[in-house]
Amino acid sequence: MTPGRRRFLTTLAALALCPALPAQAQRQPAPAAFPLFDAPPDSHEITRFDIGADGLAYRLFLARPRGAAPAGGWPSLWMLDGNAAFSRLEPALLAAHPGLAVIGIGYPVEEAFDGAARARDYTPVPLETPEHGRGRDWQFGGQEAFRARLLGPIAAALAERLPLDHARRSLWGHSYGGVFVLATLLSDPGAFRAYMPISPSTGFGGGALQAMEAGARRLATGRAEVLVMLGDREHRSGTPEPVAPRPNPETVEMAARLGARGDLDLRLEVLEGLGHGATLPASLARCLALAAG
Repeated sequence: MTPGRRRFLTTLAALALCPALPAQAQRQPAPAAFPLFDAPPDSHEITRFDIGADGLAYRLFLARPRGAAPAGGWPSLWMLDGNAAFSRLEPALLAAHPGLAVIGIGYPVEEAFDGAARARDYTPVPLETPEHGRGRDWQFGGQEAFRARLLGPIAAALAERLPLDHARRSLWGHSYGGVFVLATLLSDPGAFRAYMPISPSTGFGGGALQAMEAGARRLATGRAEVLVMLGDREHRSGTPEPVAPRPNPETVEMAARLGARGDLDLRLEVLEGLGHGATLPASLARCLALAAG
C-alpha cells in the first residue's frame, strides 16, 4: 500500500470516529457586529433599546443627529431588519448626512436576522405556501398587524426619544423587508415620504403583492418617491442561476406598473454584478442620500 493511500484511509477512519454535529449547530449564524457602537461618528449619537408591542419584542437602533433639531423635527430613515442594517452602517455614511436620523427596527437577537419574526411581520397573506421557511414552523401574513405596531407603539416610543418630522420620514427594506415596503406603499402610501424596496421578494406567496395592487390606495395630493434597487445576478433560492445576468422580471414588471401611477415618482436601479445579499450594503449610501434630501 502506498503512503498516500494509507494516509487517505487513515483520514477516513478518523472522520468516521468523529461525532457529527447536529444540523442546527452546523447552521448556527455568528452574532452580528456593530462597528457604529465601537467607533461612532462625531455627527450622531448611537443607542439601542428594546420595547414590547402587542406581546412581541423589538429592538430599536437609533442614530440621532447631535445638536439642536430643526423646528419641525429631524428627517428620518426607518430601516427594517434593523440588526442587519445597523451592522452594515459605517460611520462615514452617517457623517455624510449629519442632519438625518436613522432608525433600525429589529429584534432582540444576537444575529443579524430573526428569520421567523421577519417572515411573520413583513409578508402579506400568501396565496400559495411559501418555499422559504417550510419545515421551520414559520408564520406568514402579518404585515398589516406589524404596520399598525410600527406606526403606533413603535413610532410613539421613537417620538419620546427624539423629535422627528412626520412629513419627512422614509422606509427602507431588503428582501422580505422590501416586500413590506411595497405592501405599505400599496396600503398606506401617505405613511412615508419615500419608499426604498431593495431586492424585494416580489414573487412571495404566489403573487400576494400583485394581488394587493388591485385594491391599492393612491395619494390624494402630492407624490411619494419610490426607489427600487436590485441586482442583476439574483435568483430564487433553490433555483439555478440564470444563464445571463438579468434583474428579476417580476420586480421589473411591478416597478413599471407602479411607475405609471401619477402619485408616485419611481426610479428603478439595477446593481450590476450583485446577487441578493450584496444589494443590502450596496444600497445604503444611495438610500441615506435620498432620505436626507
